[in-house]
Amino acid sequence: MHSCRDSFLLCVAHQGEGWGKRDLTHNINFFMNVPVTSNGDLTFADGVSEPGKYVELKAERDVVVVISNCPQLNNPCNAYNPTPIRLMIWNS
Repeated sequence: MHSCRDSFLLCVAHQGEGWGKRDLTHNINFFMNVPVTSNGDLTFADGVSEPGKYVELKAERDVVVVISNCPQLNNPCNAYNPTPIRLMIWNS
């Protein structure tokens, strides 16, 4: 299974613009819970969001958005079963 970053790279490679690693910015993970332990390690924990929670974003310029809902092979969150998402896109 590809990591989310690898999925992003595959997606931008198919845009036909010659995009690659240097064209990707950092990802944003709105709903995953990855606490930092006291010794600085990252751990996976069950998410803290509930069904129906949402994030609203406004693009101030033309953007390409890449979304991945991929489970991590070693992440027990949601019993290794990612839940569906819904996107709504509109022009203002």
